[in-house]
Amino acid sequence: MEKTISEQCKLIGEHPNSSFFYEWLESVDEPVTENKKHRHLSEKKASREFAIEQISDWIVKHHIDEKRIKRLKKKREEILDKYGFEEYVKKQTLLPTVDKTKKGNGTEIILAEYLQETTKLNLLVYRLRYNTNVNQAMKGDDVLLLNRENLYEKVIIGESKFRTTPSKAVIEEVTKEFAKEMRLPLSVTFLAQKMSDFGDEDLAESLEDLNVTLHDGKVPIISVGFLLSNHNTTANVNRHLVSNNPNFVFVSLGIEKPEELIAMSFDLAEEKLKRGNDE
Repeated sequence: MEKTISEQCKLIGEHPNSSFFYEWLESVDEPVTENKKHRHLSEKKASREFAIEQISDWIVKHHIDEKRIKRLKKKREEILDKYGFEEYVKKQTLLPTVDKTKKGNGTEIILAEYLQETTKLNLLVYRLRYNTNVNQAMKGDDVLLLNRENLYEKVIIGESKFRTTPSKAVIEEVTKEFAKEMRLPLSVTFLAQKMSDFGDEDLAESLEDLNVTLHDGKVPIISVGFLLSNHNTTANVNRHLVSNNPNFVFVSLGIEKPEELIAMSFDLAEEKLKRGNDE
């Protein structure tokens, strides 16, 4: 018997059947209605420590480029005193220290990594590396995914939110830009500029051309809302989600004490930086 593919899978792909997200999360695609496409994720038992380990690595990767990591390792060799190096790293302010920004960035990172896994599309730039103030939220698309080999295949944009407790208001906040009509991505020109900075003028020009084509409605745009909150998240999304955009999917992740997941992941990321990330 042929397997039925959910509308959620058609838009953002299947939940992974191996790898980190399979080990960490259960996934259920809720029954689709005319105004609702919802995938809810939940944490598997005894997987929290495993998740923190992986998310901490992603936090470092999304915030700090490889060249700066190499400079840190070089500095660690120069500063032989362990506590002297830890103080040096602390003063660099490589990661956000503001709780609200940690929660926002951490949730964005989880969504970006999840959608890369399910869609097999590309995150061309780790945008958090280019935030001029690490403790402030960045403007633009939280997540923007494309096929590097065929930019016109589809575009996926994502909006992520963290809330300790879910509410109707935050669900409406996530969906307000996506719910009624297809919103254009905000960050294509930012990507084009970064590709030019990296010396890839061909890709920069292609992205600029794509930006024009998107305004003509000729490229599929998939919109994804994401809410990381507590164990009541799924029920609240099912109760309050309303969208008239056929290409909109809401992904919810409801776990116990979500604030601890983010806080402990950032703490471990900071610790890895202080010890050179190689012990």
